[in-house]
Amino acid sequence: MRRLLVFTIAFMLAGVFGLHAFAPYLTTLVLEGSPTLIWRGAGHYAVVPGAPRPSWPQNSPIAELEPDLNSRFIESGGVALLAARDGKLVLERYGTGTNPETRLNSFSIAKSLVGALIFKALSEGKIESLDQSLRELLPTAPGLSDMTLRKILTMRSAVHFDSRTTSFGAPGSYKDSDTLPNPFGPLARLHFQGLDAVVHGLTLEPTPPDTFNYQNINTALLGAVLERAYGKPLETLLSEKIWLPAGAEGAIWRKPPVESSVSAYCCIYATARDWLRIGVFFAANGTMAKPFLPHTLWREFLGLDVPLAMRLDDHYGYHTLQNVLDRDGENLQGPFTYFIGQNGQILYIMPEKHLVVYRAGQRYQLLHSTLYGAWNSISRE
Repeated sequence: MRRLLVFTIAFMLAGVFGLHAFAPYLTTLVLEGSPTLIWRGAGHYAVVPGAPRPSWPQNSPIAELEPDLNSRFIESGGVALLAARDGKLVLERYGTGTNPETRLNSFSIAKSLVGALIFKALSEGKIESLDQSLRELLPTAPGLSDMTLRKILTMRSAVHFDSRTTSFGAPGSYKDSDTLPNPFGPLARLHFQGLDAVVHGLTLEPTPPDTFNYQNINTALLGAVLERAYGKPLETLLSEKIWLPAGAEGAIWRKPPVESSVSAYCCIYATARDWLRIGVFFAANGTMAKPFLPHTLWREFLGLDVPLAMRLDDHYGYHTLQNVLDRDGENLQGPFTYFIGQNGQILYIMPEKHLVVYRAGQRYQLLHSTLYGAWNSISRE
């Protein structure tokens, strides 16, 4: 019996050491878990320097939502819903336990910001063209030499990573890629060990199809391209190019618990007001004194010229999405661009209407109805 006990203990210890050798991040995974919506003050992160606490040019924003939107906000576990019109805060509603000081997770809204930085690098001559390949831009990924920035930005890179034809076997639900269903899979390694842990083994599909396949690894590659092009950490670039010019306060960007870059594809924590400021910044293309991008590049990044027929299918552009409001009987009509994260963290941008809406919650909320409801809420007076 004693011999059996010793054998059992030895077997279990061998298993534990074997697991740790295969996946040394497992302890961190257990302690940190999946990214949370509200900042818990735990884990590993980098600071995105921001501006001193700013104030909004405003009168007094309303906090009462029109009835249908209010019901949807509550049912979906809404934690924040804000709107700005003509650059002024006109609507501000928070869920229970959330307030203007609460830091909320971007989830994949971070991807759109990285996409914006690629366009900024293009405008500043750090990148020659969106058709430039990783052969020049990221030689540390030899298996991806023929991959172009345009293919990466549009999620058509054909990288062989954590799926073949769909994201975790979930066609039509690309946001599922923000979860970590397999603790031993490549996404978990990327998330907890950084890009360096996986980049040397990345390859393209043998016969690369020109099909949409949402992959977090794409944005991680873009982050590495940016850091190499500028010779600066990604959080510094975000601060210099977007955060400070937008007048946003400092933010927190999650990073792996190793010497690594931030998680480019996810997890920037900032207040709801600052997320709204970021949306206003993009809607106005920066400021009159200093535009963020040349006008044509700005329109291209936001997809403002995407045809209506393509918008109806929820068009995925350069790490942004485009759709259109066309419901009969509604006062708000026309195209919109949006940045989206897991569970429906959304920045809606309608430059022609001078309207920006930010929504965060525990579960998805109807895409068009949220925007209609926000507009109706601020237009009741």
